[in-house]
Amino acid sequence: MPFRLEHITLAERLDLGCLCLLGQGTYGLITDLAQARGTSRQFLYRLRARAQRALEGALAPGQPGRPAHDRRVLIDDLAVQRAILVLSQVAQASVREIQECLRDMLGVERSVGAIAGVLQEAARRAQALAVVPPGPLHLEADETFAAGQPILAVVERASGAVLALTAAPSRDETSWGCTFLDVQGRGATVASLTADGATGLQAGARAAGAPPPALDHRHTLRDLGRVHQLLDHQAYRALAAAERSARAGAEARYRQQRHRQPRPGRPLRAPSAPEQVAATATAADEAVRRADGTGVVLAAVREALRPLDAQTGQVRAPERVRADLAAAAAVLRELGGRAADAATLLERRQAGLLASSTALQAALTAPRTVLDEPTLAFLAWAWQHRHALGLSDATEAWPAHPAAARWVWAALDAVGRTTGMVENLNSVLADHRAAHRGLPAPILAVFAVYRNHRVFARGTRAGHRPLELLGLPSPHWLEALGYGRDAAAPAPLYEYPDPAPNTVTRLVA
Repeated sequence: MPFRLEHITLAERLDLGCLCLLGQGTYGLITDLAQARGTSRQFLYRLRARAQRALEGALAPGQPGRPAHDRRVLIDDLAVQRAILVLSQVAQASVREIQECLRDMLGVERSVGAIAGVLQEAARRAQALAVVPPGPLHLEADETFAAGQPILAVVERASGAVLALTAAPSRDETSWGCTFLDVQGRGATVASLTADGATGLQAGARAAGAPPPALDHRHTLRDLGRVHQLLDHQAYRALAAAERSARAGAEARYRQQRHRQPRPGRPLRAPSAPEQVAATATAADEAVRRADGTGVVLAAVREALRPLDAQTGQVRAPERVRADLAAAAAVLRELGGRAADAATLLERRQAGLLASSTALQAALTAPRTVLDEPTLAFLAWAWQHRHALGLSDATEAWPAHPAAARWVWAALDAVGRTTGMVENLNSVLADHRAAHRGLPAPILAVFAVYRNHRVFARGTRAGHRPLELLGLPSPHWLEALGYGRDAAAPAPLYEYPDPAPNTVTRLVA
């Protein structure tokens, strides 16, 4: 059983080893040292051999040239935990895929339960990180589904920061109301909210005291575009039927005049009577007229929903937008057929579509007190073409009234017409949903931290992090979770009792 002599310190061991080496061959030296130190001669012989090996290794000639850099990777518990989190979020790997990657890449064996434990601990830390954004916020909200369970998401529009991402039992008023109350409970002030036409979301916003959600224009334009596409298909089918009927009528007249078939094969099975041919031609003309008219009206609706005139930069008043939408609905209803469905859809969503225009008109009230309409239109035009003009600030476009110019640009930036940021979030979550066959709570919690602290690779926000754009500290996402490279070593999963203290038997020594 190994033991150590506690009464002989390290410094004394060094002295004894060197003395035994220097006095090697001196008669009685080892015996005298053993008696003086209260140990055995075998201990001194071993100590002399160890000292000789140590000195030979330290004084042996080394490799010629400059010393090579040690590029070996230190694989400790912290490195394994960092690898688990990176594989989970960046590679969207499942637990078993993470297990295989650790074994093949790092040569580390971890059980499925150990990997799940790391993810759960990271989720616990992520839930403790509360994002408290300063100032009024312009939010986007949407819902997606994973394994039949609703996932409620709230994103800040300008920065893309995730303020809420939770799995809820349902998407009703209560679930959405609690989500908005949680966001407001962290000190956030909701200035505007953009969402689709979900009834539970709208009811939850009202119950939480948030502003009424402005309807996303893209969803409405998409639904109207589907109606137009259907009318196009009907028009093409009607044209094909009219062309076939006209050919059948020509063949019928040929048979009557020459008493034989105009071509080999079976005759065309289509209406061939003159009144039937005229009726199919009239139906084709009506279908083409309805499809073309719907396309023209929808193009006008798309232009009317824009906050600015593309040529002049004139800000569209809500009354003008309301009149344009009402006229478009009336024309669609006159076209008849499935175009009437588009008119009904436009009338039902008119109030929500006007919300963004109404909010913009209210936000421009203060700048209008110091700026006339032509100046306001010029500033809006400059904002619309700011990238082509190389403008980074409103004062560069109108230095005469810098404060008012910034008000105008801030109001235009705050206009919420789509839910693109939260839709992008849902598309990124699709990979996690496929890997985990759902979206577990630990994955959502860590994903929100990763999304808020990651650097945008391209676009207008390239080189910045979402929290940085909000004016909040934004370290690396692993450091925010406490898994930085300089973090203290985590406590072991299992704690073993300390071994019994070593004892020394002088007689045995």
